[in-house]
Amino acid sequence: MKRLLTILISVLVISDLGAQDVNYKTLNDEPKNITNFSCNLDLCHFDGGFNQIDGWSFNLGAWGHGMLKQRLGVDYTFRYGWLTFGKLSDKTIKPSLNIQAGGFLIFSQNIKQSQNKIVLKTEDLGYVGGGKTATKVTYIMVPSSKWKYRALRAGVYMKRGVYRIDDPTGPDAIGNFYMLGAYGGICFGKGVKLSIQTDKYGVKGFATHTRICLDALITPIHNAPAGVTKVIPIGGRILIQTLPSVTRKEGKKKYNRRMVIEGEAGYRLADGLYVACTIAIPITRNLAILGKPQEDTNTKRTAE
Repeated sequence: MKRLLTILISVLVISDLGAQDVNYKTLNDEPKNITNFSCNLDLCHFDGGFNQIDGWSFNLGAWGHGMLKQRLGVDYTFRYGWLTFGKLSDKTIKPSLNIQAGGFLIFSQNIKQSQNKIVLKTEDLGYVGGGKTATKVTYIMVPSSKWKYRALRAGVYMKRGVYRIDDPTGPDAIGNFYMLGAYGGICFGKGVKLSIQTDKYGVKGFATHTRICLDALITPIHNAPAGVTKVIPIGGRILIQTLPSVTRKEGKKKYNRRMVIEGEAGYRLADGLYVACTIAIPITRNLAILGKPQEDTNTKRTAE
């Protein structure tokens, strides 16, 4: 027997509506048994540096990962600009392009015991006056396992961007630059896959796989314009990803399945400080060739 919580959320107000009892039993608590392959489709990825607006772009593309027995794997990214701001002033400019391909190796992992929120019911209450809308969310907190890991990662980094050099005596110089280098760093990830059978709401679940990566970027410009050739081609970024954790079939049946998100911020040669972000459409598979996660008898289990 567990306590069921119901809350009222509006633009300005969060209030407790009360509580009732609900019975449940745990059907699945396997945080490492998440999908081992993903391909996430970008329709409107944004990438922009603070040094110049001509290099800003909105992009189509795909990104994702593959994981072999939750031990090692690959990451990949391909993005092509359907709107590159530099082309608005010069039609000869080529669209932005970014290709990344690399691998990662998990060197440390453990299972922690924690609490996770499982949403049982969501009701849209609509407009409630005072310029507020409200949603009634019924959920329960369930003890569960959480897989945490650390991984080393590295790969190839290629980018085609746009530069503009102001010339007070004549027309500005504008063109494409080409970076070809590498990235490398450390990644912190966590996964949860939990489902329960309730007496009032049927089968419900919660699943997630998130990563935070800290990378160094070594990206020399191979056709650097004047004034950039002697700059050290070293930068860095923080990259945050929510990766798909269940298949589409599983997501519809049990889990509160959502779109996936990627965001990054850092410093990159020519662009300077930059930000990039996207909300993507996930395509997920459990590929037999990549195998199922093996239970590690040395994996530490601790309370969080």
